Amino acid sequence: MIRIVRRGGAAVVGAVAAVALASSASPASATSGPTFVENWDARCLTSGNVCVHDSAYFNGRTALYEDVDTECVTVPFGVLAAINMTDGPVRFYATTDCTGRSYVEPAENFHSWLDAGPRYSFRM
Repeated sequence: MIRIVRRGGAAVVGAVAAVALASSASPASATSGPTFVENWDARCLTSGNVCVHDSAYFNGRTALYEDVDTECVTVPFGVLAAINMTDGPVRFYATTDCTGRSYVEPAENFHSWLDAGPRYSFRM
């Protein structure tokens, strides 16, 4: 019985390693994580991207997300401002799992929401 568990464990480890190897070769996207950039990096104004800031004044920590899609993205800090350069609205949530009440940032727009408190996840 121990051998079966070890074989199963080896198969799981092999599968996890294969997935990790495959995902490391792909370009960074919203679902693979942010690129931390300087305030008002030119890529924040590039079509298809979303930049989030931990300050309502668009400074402080800034994370760039490229290739944003409908997957829920958990951000590494509380977001108080965003620049949405995608072609659709992006919903920002106070939870880390894109549930509950959301604030909608229209396509090709920017906004801050100091009075509403930080947001911890988003999706299109």
